Amino acid sequence: MVITSHARRSTVPIVLSHISVSFDTSLKDIRIEHEAGTEPTHLTSDGFYLYDVSLHKDPDKLGPGCLFGISELTFSPGDTKILSYNLIPRESSTVRVASITSFIETGSFNLEYIVSGADYVHQDDFWFETTGGLGRRPAGRNGADGIRIHPKPPKMQIDIPQLRKEYLTDETVILEIELRNEEDEDADVTLEARFLGQADIVPTWMWLTDQKDTASPEGPLSHPKEEGSPDYNIGHVERSGSRKLNATFTAKPIATEVVLEIKAIYHVFSEPDTPISKVLVHQIIIDRPFEANYDFQPCVDRQALPNYFNVTEKHDSSSHNGAHGLRQLWKTTARLASFAPEPLVIKAMTLEVNNVHDGAICRVESSTPSDQRPQAVLAPNDFHEGRFDVSAQKIDLDDRLSSVVQFQLQVRWHRNRPDASVTTTILTVPDLVIPFGEPRVLATTGPPQGKESDFIPLDYTIENPSTHVLLFDVSMETNDDFAFSGPKTTSVQLVPVSRHTVRYKVVPLVRGKWITPNLEVLDTHFNQVLKVHGTGGMRSDKKGASIWVDADD
Repeated sequence: MVITSHARRSTVPIVLSHISVSFDTSLKDIRIEHEAGTEPTHLTSDGFYLYDVSLHKDPDKLGPGCLFGISELTFSPGDTKILSYNLIPRESSTVRVASITSFIETGSFNLEYIVSGADYVHQDDFWFETTGGLGRRPAGRNGADGIRIHPKPPKMQIDIPQLRKEYLTDETVILEIELRNEEDEDADVTLEARFLGQADIVPTWMWLTDQKDTASPEGPLSHPKEEGSPDYNIGHVERSGSRKLNATFTAKPIATEVVLEIKAIYHVFSEPDTPISKVLVHQIIIDRPFEANYDFQPCVDRQALPNYFNVTEKHDSSSHNGAHGLRQLWKTTARLASFAPEPLVIKAMTLEVNNVHDGAICRVESSTPSDQRPQAVLAPNDFHEGRFDVSAQKIDLDDRLSSVVQFQLQVRWHRNRPDASVTTTILTVPDLVIPFGEPRVLATTGPPQGKESDFIPLDYTIENPSTHVLLFDVSMETNDDFAFSGPKTTSVQLVPVSRHTVRYKVVPLVRGKWITPNLEVLDTHFNQVLKVHGTGGMRSDKKGASIWVDADD
């Protein structure tokens, strides 16, 4: 602030009792009082005096919203005094002077002279100290009435060394957050963390209580923290000190993209009223680790069918599972494909029954005994199979309605690292519709037999689960790929709830390919050709059930 006296040379010096400066922003007001004998810091040959004014708070005298300083405020005619003082802005804004008030207090009168920000004369130059005395430079074309204060750049550093760009659904992740105080003094710090994204699918962030203080010789600090709270009060962090904090989140079972935002809100001890923030923003992709496809293949039930004509057996309730109706066996194969960017260890695959509709019960067992199921390392874009035996049975023998079984596939896995935690992922499975009341044909085959393994045994089991006596016309078509031994045409009559097996011996005429015996089974009662379902290692498609013939060694 530059004050020049334009009084006539014949007048006596003017003594200002004090000068007050107010700003139109959050800067504190200034009051500089006169103290006779205060020596100037610099004096130029052309009569310019520079005074360094030290400002400090004096709440008892001026209140908390004002800064106080002293200087020599006696002005002889023609004197120019430059009052230099330091102000620390507390927030970003454009700072302008609202008013400057000069006070003259004498025994005869008191005078206040107020100059508003729009009326005072703007200096053309900035004054500053140099090694040789005072220097000046142009203030710029916009004048010196305002200055833009930018936010203070934070020096607090946030780092998450193990943070990945991609995580997998259902995965529980533990992160170590490192906080380094690179400010010039100690600070009081609070961390806030949150995920930005669709509210119902963003992960839940939770701070862990065991935190590490690298600047303290006492080692880990334990701060009890409410589970799931997004903020963590770290407290005092020394200059050049650091803290390491652990946090965890569990990804939701839906693939999505979220943004992780971690914010350090702090203040240095010399400026407790000036909040500073440092924000770390990281985009995270949460992807599905697997996709699966499923194959449901019927099996021949070797257990005897219930006697439909035995009234006692029809209504017997002594079964251990409470069901005494029709039963069907199915072989379910789940083929798991990995979409993960790194190998995953598959600890277990389990097919679980969620619900069974329309009066039936269902039980699932793995086709492989538990002691023979080694862990599998599934590479990216690789496949892993799980086979399961499904047994579905009607509760009542008179019930012929189809039943719907709803499954889910549970996969327990972890990343291929010693410290990785186990994750459980649930995959949806298509519903299995079991037609208990419809006749069907099941094809089964065995290993090649004969002295030179020259024929393959092939059985066709025809089932009649209905309440009607059914007649089936059976015919086997000739084929250039094989010869067969067995009935070329025959008729099979089945009473309700019965089955019959038609046997063939197939001699392959080709090697290293699939052969498809074309057996036609016509239900003469409903005038319907039944589809032949392959079982075991057979393949079923629109053409029928096919058998693989190995190539010659």
